[in-house]
Formats: sequence, structure tokens, C-alpha cells
Amino acid sequence: MVAGSNPVAPTSCTRGYGTARNPFVRPKLPVSRHPCDHGGVGHARCADVLLLFTVLLALTTAVRAQEVSPPSDPADLVLRQIAALRAHDFAEAYACASTELRRHFTPGEFEWMIKRAHPEVASSVYAFVVRTHEAEGYTYVTVKVQGRNGENVEALYEMVRERGLWKVNALSTRRDDGLL
Repeated sequence: MVAGSNPVAPTSCTRGYGTARNPFVRPKLPVSRHPCDHGGVGHARCADVLLLFTVLLALTTAVRAQEVSPPSDPADLVLRQIAALRAHDFAEAYACASTELRRHFTPGEFEWMIKRAHPEVASSVYAFVVRTHEAEGYTYVTVKVQGRNGENVEALYEMVRERGLWKVNALSTRRDDGLL
């Protein structure tokens, strides 16, 4: 070994490009086509595809805006929350909660509480509303739920209005041995 030489540094161009001094520099390749040339497709065809994409995006946004409309009935909100829980969309289920419920539970605590205290509601096979009634300034929605665990429960949802929208304020469940 020669004094002062680096045994790791290449002494010649071993890769077929670059120079002995800098073997890692790739040569610039000539561009034979115009950057906008799409292999014969043409600009008019690209404009058509772009227009189609824009229209589809606008339609999708309009459909989503219609789907997100707030429910006007407390039972509809309950079924929406149960559907969100069934899909394991705890963020959507938490969005149905009242300010009071959110004050007591963070989103993570809410998910943990629902899974532990109400497993049939958290992971249901199906659910249907039995009745809606008012008492002492609150609206209550009674729902029959069958969980994936095979257990049946009757869920009682306490509902409140906040800024004109229905929100879930509380939930209690009890075992239901009756037929669904």
C-alpha cells in the first residue's frame, strides 16, 4: 500500500460512467422527445382526461356533502353512531357525542369505554330502534342490539340538542333475554 493513499477510494472508473476522480457522477442522457410528448396521445386527449377527472372529483365531493348532512331525528343519530362503531370508525362515533360526554372522555378513552362497557354496541351484528320518548327535558332512544359475541342487549341512549343538532349524552345497556 502506498503511503497517503486511501484503500477504499476507487482509483479507476469501475462502473462504466463518471471519471476516475468522481466515479459516481452519471452522464446526462440526451432527451429525444419533447417533455409534453405523450407518445402520440396528444394534448387534446390529455385535456379530455383531465376534464373527466375534474368532473368525477366534483361529483364525488357533492355526493359526500349530501351523505354528511346532520340527522334531524335522534334515532337517526343513534343508528349512525352504531354504524360507525360497527365499522370501527371511533372518530365518527365520537363526533356524535355531546359536549358533556366529551368533557369526560378523550377520543381514546371513549373508544376504550365503549369496547369495555358496551361490547355489543361497539361491535354489533345489527340494531334497530324500539322507541323514542321524552322525559324530564331529555329525549331517550331505546335500541335492541345483537353483538358479534352473540349477546343481545337493550341500549338506552340519552340525547340532547346542541346548537340545533342532536348529540349522544349518555348510554346504558342491559342484557336482553327477549327475542330480537
